[in-house]
Amino acid sequence: MLDKLTPHQESEYAQQVLGDLRAHHLDQVKANLDGSLQQLPDIDAKLEQTASYFPSGEPESVKIVGSLVQVRAGSDNPDGRRTFDLTYEYEFADGWALANVHMYKIGDALHIDGIHVQRMSQSLEQQNTFTLAGKDAAHWIMVLLAGAMALFCLYAFVRCLCTPIARRKWLWAIFTLFGIGTLRFNWNTGAFDVQLLSVQLFSASASSQNYAPWIVGVSFPLGAIWFLWRRKSLIAASPLPDTADPKPLGQMEH
Repeated sequence: MLDKLTPHQESEYAQQVLGDLRAHHLDQVKANLDGSLQQLPDIDAKLEQTASYFPSGEPESVKIVGSLVQVRAGSDNPDGRRTFDLTYEYEFADGWALANVHMYKIGDALHIDGIHVQRMSQSLEQQNTFTLAGKDAAHWIMVLLAGAMALFCLYAFVRCLCTPIARRKWLWAIFTLFGIGTLRFNWNTGAFDVQLLSVQLFSASASSQNYAPWIVGVSFPLGAIWFLWRRKSLIAASPLPDTADPKPLGQMEH
């Protein structure tokens, strides 16, 4: 899917430049750079250093692992510039490399304004695999907390369905399933961040986009807590069902 969404012309151009870089054809790479980069006094040394991050030999496989295309509209972009940020994963016999090319396009002309290469001992898929092996207490706490939040919301939802509420019962039931705010945890790096303006179904999530690390998120189960706190008052405000069995008019007792 990621390959289908990647602009093919720009991707072929980026891979050609990276191929020249791997082969140490630095003059050809330099000719494709933006003019401001070509004028840097140490550009040749920087290109040589960047090329050295590729393992030796021919790659066994090359695949796109990141693709971002940006186009600004209106007066902010008078020349109609489009920017492309493409990342490739190279597999070699003795290691891996992650190569990123940032470029922009004006008309039909492509200009590269950034090349970055990083050597890796594992593929991104291996690095970002969701596993509990070798993880510390923070990972276990986040997994248990996410599971607890989801079960708590489900409990409140079922309890709401079984509660005699006269009005807006389905609105209350749906409300119990959502939490607000999100504490996010990067499974690969162990880093935390908070999103205050966030709503999550079941107050928990675990997701990974393409080859990115898994992100586990937990939210405050506002709907579930509010319903359970209001449950008695909602029952009290609901009229009791009429269980009497009135006899039809005119029926005589014998």
